Amino acid sequence: MNRRLLVVLSCVLILSSVVLSPASAKEIKVLSQFPMSGPVGALPEFGWGYIDGMNWVNGEGGGVNGKKITWFLEDFRYDPTVEVANFNKYCAEMSRDEFILATGYITGGLKPLADKVNKEEKIPWLDGSYSTEIFGPDGGPSKYPYYYSLGATYGDQVKALMRWIKQNHKGKGKPRVGMVYSPTAWGKDGTPEGIAYAKKIGLDVVAEIEYPYSATDATNECMQLRKAKAQYVIYHGYSGASGCTAIFFKTAKKVLKDVQLMGTHYTTNRMSILVCQEAYDGYVGVATRPFLDAVPRSKTPMENPMIKLAHEFAQKYRPEEYKRGVKDKDAIKDMFLYMEGLTYALMIQKVLTDADNAGDLSREGVKKALDNLVWDFKGMFGGKKFSYKSHTIPMMQIFRAEVKMVQMGDATVPTGSVNPITDWINSDEIKW
Repeated sequence: MNRRLLVVLSCVLILSSVVLSPASAKEIKVLSQFPMSGPVGALPEFGWGYIDGMNWVNGEGGGVNGKKITWFLEDFRYDPTVEVANFNKYCAEMSRDEFILATGYITGGLKPLADKVNKEEKIPWLDGSYSTEIFGPDGGPSKYPYYYSLGATYGDQVKALMRWIKQNHKGKGKPRVGMVYSPTAWGKDGTPEGIAYAKKIGLDVVAEIEYPYSATDATNECMQLRKAKAQYVIYHGYSGASGCTAIFFKTAKKVLKDVQLMGTHYTTNRMSILVCQEAYDGYVGVATRPFLDAVPRSKTPMENPMIKLAHEFAQKYRPEEYKRGVKDKDAIKDMFLYMEGLTYALMIQKVLTDADNAGDLSREGVKKALDNLVWDFKGMFGGKKFSYKSHTIPMMQIFRAEVKMVQMGDATVPTGSVNPITDWINSDEIKW
């Protein structure tokens, strides 16, 4: 009898170990895609920040209440067709109860995937797009219930600049504003909403000018703005690292005396200092993240907890890339890019953990966690919390650039930073 009992108990223990083994447990799978190469150039920093963040999450960060995340990273090369194809591939290969969250980065991928994500797969999707069409009043949760943006829309960004002009204009008469935008979906995104808001609050929009990425000269555009007597120029739909941005800013400084140059998120950054140099001094811009990378990097203020955390991560996990110069191979050229990857990792851990705490680690459970999220994002917004009810992180801040040229050996190089001149603005709390 004792021998028979031992055999039975042994079988029970073997079966229990099989049932309870990690190999048989449901995996938590996440797909993230970033534009790390392609027409925008080599931007490996996105991936470095994400990889370091996800490795930390699964290690020191404790995972999802002790459970590890199986994560996948793809470079979609700034090509929407690649982003779409990658997503379709993972949907075909992975089960719906394990593949519970996806992330992307550009509007071009959101549009062709709208029905696939929001109606067919019904999977929460975090994105770097600030599309007014997708995330503004005519889109949002009612139309795209599974799409979530990690920033305020371009419409709200342009309106925030118009609002700042209204509040800070010192001259007589209506402030005179010129809009310069790229002839792309990006450049046109938010421009109509910004112009309509400007007129509503008593600003005079005196020029609307398309300026191409391929520009080799900006004299004609600047002369149009001078003829229109623009006092403020909002430059929208461009990267701060692009050659056309340097050409426009340097020309504007010569042709447009005493005109305030302004811009949206992607020209409010370190690369603009390096590319535009002294022409960038005095620029006023809006951004959805704190500025976190002065020139030189050692001069970066570290009061913001998220900035401090991002620099600590980079110094710990990418010490050589962190120290290298912007022109060196495999350098962290702009800490914004590194922090973007890191913020995705931290957001992924946050919402998956919230869903797990609610007892529903599924696609619908993650969606509920996002819809109910109220968070300070590790102090990113000066201690202020945001709600994801609008499916955007609605936080913005206005910055002013301070740039000086200094002599270093035989070369004259730019130094400086972009410093906040307002508190954090929650666009969901403003009655536009």
